[in-house]
Amino acid sequence: MPVEVAVDLNNKLVITTYSGEVTDADVARQVSELLRHGPYQADYRAITDFTRVTQFDISTNKIRSVADTESPLANAKRVMVAPSDVAYGTSRMFQALAAQTRPNIVVVRTLEEAYAALGIAWPE
Repeated sequence: MPVEVAVDLNNKLVITTYSGEVTDADVARQVSELLRHGPYQADYRAITDFTRVTQFDISTNKIRSVADTESPLANAKRVMVAPSDVAYGTSRMFQALAAQTRPNIVVVRTLEEAYAALGIAWPE
């Protein structure tokens, strides 16, 4: 599956992992999965991991649409893991567009940086 959403109850962490070719439909599925797993407590955090993505086929319209939509994790501290330049650029675009609906987004290059940014011990 190109997108998987998992909830780590111990760390109050929602982890979305994308892989392969990512499309608008995959982004829509992530939004749906986040809603299905909610509601989330105010102290939940989130990681969106693009480490295994090989190609982005996400339209600017979809990025803008999701950025403008209220999130079930609206005030959560969020980290987007974007190791490739394309993933990084796309994540930074989303971060800028979502500043009003998701004000706590950080973009990093590695999962280890993501865990550190959230104050969670790196899994051994």
